[in-house]
Amino acid sequence: MLTIAALTCKEVVRRRILLVTIVLAAAFLSLYGIGVHYGYQDMGGSQYAGPMSALIAPMFLSLGLYFGSFIIAFLAVMAAVGSVSGEIENGVINAIVPSPVRRVDIILGKFIGYSLMLSVFSSLFYAAVLLIVRYNTGLHLPVKAGAITLFCLQPVVLLAVTMFGSTFLSTLANGIACFMLYAVGVVGGMLEQIGTLVNSQMLVNIGIVSSLLMPADSVYRKIVFNLLSAPGSSMSYMMLGPFGSYSEPSVWMLVYTGLYIVIFLALASLIFSRKDI
Repeated sequence: MLTIAALTCKEVVRRRILLVTIVLAAAFLSLYGIGVHYGYQDMGGSQYAGPMSALIAPMFLSLGLYFGSFIIAFLAVMAAVGSVSGEIENGVINAIVPSPVRRVDIILGKFIGYSLMLSVFSSLFYAAVLLIVRYNTGLHLPVKAGAITLFCLQPVVLLAVTMFGSTFLSTLANGIACFMLYAVGVVGGMLEQIGTLVNSQMLVNIGIVSSLLMPADSVYRKIVFNLLSAPGSSMSYMMLGPFGSYSEPSVWMLVYTGLYIVIFLALASLIFSRKDI
C-alpha cells in the first residue's frame, strides 16, 4: 500500500500536474498579494477608513481562502481524475493488477499518496494567505491547527469522490462530473448564507441539501467561523456576506464529512475489485 502511495506521488510529479498547480498558485498569490497591499492601502486612506478598518482585512482573508479553495479543488480533481480509468485506458493497470497486490490496496495506496501531496500543498497555501494578509494589513490571528486541518480536508473530500468516479467513468466524464458536483456545493453554500441573511428558509434548505451532496463548502464555512470568531479578531464574521459564515457548521457535519469520505472510498474499492479489466 505504501509503495503504491509513493508511486502515486511520483506519477503526479511526472505528469506535471503538481507543477502546473504550483505555477497557478504562485500567479494567484502574487495577484492576491498586490491586491491586498494596494486595496488595503487605498481603503485605509479613504474617508471611510475608520468604519471599514474592522472589515477590510478579514474580507481579504476570507476571499483568499475562498478562491484558494478553487485552486486546491482543481489540483485534487485533476490529480486523481484518471487514477483508475486513465490507467485502464492506457493499459498500465495490467502491469499492477496481476501482481500480488489486492485491488483495495491499490485504491487506498493511491488515496494516501494523493492525500499527503494535497495536505502539504494546502498547508503551504493556507500559510501563504495568512502571511500575506498579516504583512499587508496587520491582522493577527492565532495559528489554529484545527483550521489548517480543515483546510487540508477540503481537497480530500473531492479526492474520494474523484477516485470513486474514476472506477466506472471515463476520465473526461469523471472530471466534468466532479467539477459540477463541487460547483453545486459552492453555489448551495452561498445560497444558504444569503438565505440566512434575508431569512429565507427555502434558500437555507437548498444550502443544506447541497452540503449533503458535497460537504467541502461546509468545511470552508467552519474554517471562516473559527478564524474570525477567535479572540483578537477585529470584526464579526457575519459581515462577510456569502463569503462568511452566519452559523457554525456543527460537529456532526464534520462527522458526516468523515463518513462521506469513507463511504466513497469503500464504494471505489468495491467497484474496482469487481471490475473486469
